[in-house]
Amino acid sequence: MDDQKPESVVNDPTLFVTAASLRGRSDWFIRLRWMSVIGVMTGVITADQIAGLPLPVKGIVITALITAILNVGYILHNRRPATSLNNEVRIVKVQMVMDLILLTMLVNLTGGIENPLYLVYIIHVIIASLIFKGKEIYQITGLAVILFTLETLGEHYRIIPHHHLMSASETIHEPLYMLMTLGAFWIVLIVAAYIGSTFMKHNRAIKDDLVQRQKELQDADKAKVDFFRFVTHEVKSPIITALSAVDLALDKNDGNEIVDNMLGRASRRLHQAIEIVKDLSDLTRGGMKSRGRKEKIDLAELTKKLLVSRKELIDSRNLILEADIPSSPVQVKGVPDKIEKILVNLIDNGIRYNHDGKRLYIVLMDVGSKVIFSVQDEGIGIKPKDQELIFEEFYRTPAARETSTLGTGLGLPIVKRFVEQMKATLKVESEPDVGSTFTVTFRKRL
Repeated sequence: MDDQKPESVVNDPTLFVTAASLRGRSDWFIRLRWMSVIGVMTGVITADQIAGLPLPVKGIVITALITAILNVGYILHNRRPATSLNNEVRIVKVQMVMDLILLTMLVNLTGGIENPLYLVYIIHVIIASLIFKGKEIYQITGLAVILFTLETLGEHYRIIPHHHLMSASETIHEPLYMLMTLGAFWIVLIVAAYIGSTFMKHNRAIKDDLVQRQKELQDADKAKVDFFRFVTHEVKSPIITALSAVDLALDKNDGNEIVDNMLGRASRRLHQAIEIVKDLSDLTRGGMKSRGRKEKIDLAELTKKLLVSRKELIDSRNLILEADIPSSPVQVKGVPDKIEKILVNLIDNGIRYNHDGKRLYIVLMDVGSKVIFSVQDEGIGIKPKDQELIFEEFYRTPAARETSTLGTGLGLPIVKRFVEQMKATLKVESEPDVGSTFTVTFRKRL
C-alpha cells in the first residue's frame, strides 16, 4: 500500500518535491516519445523510398504503433491527479522498461549492431540518473546492457532474424569485432551511469543544504513572529493601564511643575510604547502569510480622509500642504488595513521629519493599469548610505533620532513588507536637509 513504508527510492526527500513534479517529468517523456514515433516513421519512409534499404517496414511500423498506443495510455493515466509518489515512480519505471524493450525491437529491425541507433540506450541511462539514485540507476543500466547483448548474440547465433544493412561491412559480424563493440557499449553505459549518479548526488547534497538553510531561516522568522505576537499580547494591557494612571495623576496634580514635567515625560514615553506595540502587531501580521479579505479601495477617498485626520498636526507644524488628488475614484484591490497602514506611515513620516513651515506634497495619480502614490517633504532627508538601512527593523537614522523621539524604526519596514505582499513597488529619493520623496506604485488588479 502507498501509505506503508516506502521504497528506498521513494523515501528520499531530495528525489522529488512532490508527486506532481514527477508527473511533470512524465509528461516531458511523453512528448519526447511522440517525437521518437514521428522520427521512426520518417526514417522508415526515407530508408524505403530514398535510400532503398531492405528494412522490414511492417515490423518497424508495428513497433512505432505499439509505442504510440502505450503513450496514449500514459496520457490517460496522467490526466488523473498525482496523489502518490510511490505510484508515480513505479509508472515511470514501467515506462522506461517498456521503452528499452521497444528500442531493442527497433534496433533488431534496423540492422542490430550494424546500426548506431543502439547508442540511444545511453540517453535512457542519463535520464535514469536524473530521476533515480543508487541501485535504481544501475538497474536501468543493467537492463539496457542485457537487452542489447541478448539482441546482438541472438542475431549472431541466428536465434532471432538479422536484417542486414547493405552498406554495412561483413567484418561487423566477426566475433572479435562484436565482442569489442559490446565491451565498449558496456563500459560507456556503466561510466554514463556513474557520472550521472555522481553528478546528481552532488546536486542533491547542495539541494539538501539549501533546504536545511531555508528551514532554519523559516524557523528563525517564525520565532521572531511568535515573540512579537507575545509582546503585543502581553505588554499592551499593562502599558495602557499605566498610561491611564499617569494621565489621571496629571489631571489631579495641583500645579506642581516638577510633577507635571515628570508625568508629562512619562505620558509621552508610554504613548511611544503603545506605538511600538501597534507597530509590532502590524509587523507580525506582515511576517505571516497575507490574510484578510481583498476589497476594492478608493485611494482618493482614503487619502483625503487621512489628511483631514492629521490637519491639526499639520497646522501645528505650520506645514504648507499641497495635495494633488483626483476628484474621481482611484481604485485598487487589496486588504484595506494594509493599504491604509502604507499610506498612514508615509504621510506621518512626511509630517514628522519635515521642517516647520515647509511644504508637504501628496500626489495620487491613476496611470492606466497602475496607481502612483507619493509623499514629498522638505525636511531632514536621508543620507545615501542610510537609504537601504531605513527598511531594516528598528533602525532610525541619527538625524531622525535627533528630530523626534516618537519614532519606532518599524514604520518603513512595515510599509516595505506590505508593499511586497501586494506585488507593488516602493521607491525612495532623498537628499540630506533637502527632503525626501517616497513613491508607491500599486497594480490595480481590479
